[in-house]
Amino acid sequence: MTDVSNPLPEIDDINAKELEELFTRMEDEQFDRTLGTQDSLGKKIASFGTKNGGLLLVGQDDLKKGGTRLGILQSQFQEDYKNAIENVKPAPSTRYKIINIGNLKFVVISISDVGGLRPCSYLGIYYERKGSSSLPMQPDEVKQYHLQYGATNPEDMPSHAHKNDIDQTELENYSKLLGKTKDAILQTLLCKNGHLSVRGAIILAQKPQDYLEGAFVEIQRYDNFAGSPPIPIGNPIKISKPARSLIEEVANLIAQNLPLSRAYEGARMLESSPVPPSVIRETITNAVAHRNYRSHEHILVRIYSDGFDISNPAVINQKMWQEIQSLQTRYHPNEGIYTFLNPALLYEGRGEGIWKIRQEMEKLGMRQPEFKLIGDSPSSFYVRINLTPAKAKDIKRKKLYSLLEKRNTLTTTDVMKQLKVSRVTAIKLLAHLVDTGHLEHSGNTRTSKYTKKEKKSEPTLGHFEGSVQFRK
Repeated sequence: MTDVSNPLPEIDDINAKELEELFTRMEDEQFDRTLGTQDSLGKKIASFGTKNGGLLLVGQDDLKKGGTRLGILQSQFQEDYKNAIENVKPAPSTRYKIINIGNLKFVVISISDVGGLRPCSYLGIYYERKGSSSLPMQPDEVKQYHLQYGATNPEDMPSHAHKNDIDQTELENYSKLLGKTKDAILQTLLCKNGHLSVRGAIILAQKPQDYLEGAFVEIQRYDNFAGSPPIPIGNPIKISKPARSLIEEVANLIAQNLPLSRAYEGARMLESSPVPPSVIRETITNAVAHRNYRSHEHILVRIYSDGFDISNPAVINQKMWQEIQSLQTRYHPNEGIYTFLNPALLYEGRGEGIWKIRQEMEKLGMRQPEFKLIGDSPSSFYVRINLTPAKAKDIKRKKLYSLLEKRNTLTTTDVMKQLKVSRVTAIKLLAHLVDTGHLEHSGNTRTSKYTKKEKKSEPTLGHFEGSVQFRK
């Protein structure tokens, strides 16, 4: 049982003095110690995640075995910790702190329970904290948890953020956008233990990475010349803010650091971003809304002279990705996060972002964006937006888009005359627009016609305030 008369300290409050007290504390349901190793860390983290969370001291042997203080080798611990977390399913929210005592380093890990996602397994075996031990669970015990909690959204997992870690300006904004009181909003974002849920930390926490591992965006600029590998320019920027502010700032940074497109009106030169703000915003919003928040990996943005790419830890596997591509199905794993981003006018596609981005870049005559899934459980989703012109076939599609802006109905003969292409090519171009949802086809061979679909209005976001530059 937990010693209620001697509560555990918060991880932010643990210093050398607090650590000395932990060295002599007996193990209980919410406190344990280990010398390390991936398996020991994995089993104990899973067991705390299943039960009620707790604190794990790394670098000291069990008191029953003498409590020898050996400390840790930092590089080895970080590797073991990373591997352990990757094999705990579902992975609870964790934070760790390294503390020096003399010449030795020790680690304290704070572990939250996983709420309605209980129980947790390590390498396929479920573990639970029972007294001062982390023990494998029996099949009947696992079944009982599943019957009690059923299917639960990972967004509802508790984070380490408290109510006083909320950005009050963001809360006020969402209160106006959603037309709800602050208390009503907080009821959907707070867990029973008073902590913010994962959803709450991403949406409202002042600095989410303080409470969720990997909850930040890293941005790096590169010099890339033909035939040579990209060379980093300066140091990367790391940004961790409430989701709405995060998306705005990252989108603004990308737009500011892409090469400008120049056009002339008489003698006056006009400069603008070669990529529409909606495309930039959609790519970063997709990364935030579709990120796997059980992963400790972060979102990475890389900016080049000919475009940019974004990668984020993904929820989907290769089979799901193949189905999404072949059937153009919608998929939005973090529905609760979307609920907040939508009224903020940051999320335009709702599961259709890929297709919208492709259409926008195609209209501009740019090369098709690249979308791919790397790995399989865990996986990473990768997007590459290119600024190089499209091939001849894509230029013909751009001309066809221009024709559609003037006319609501087209025939194969119209396309042949206007684009100066063969009947076979005209049919292929029109069929592509049918497949992408721009046109509807009706009639047979002789009476065949293609009618423009009604376009739904899309939300827009006003320009981003403020100016942010990369550090030299």
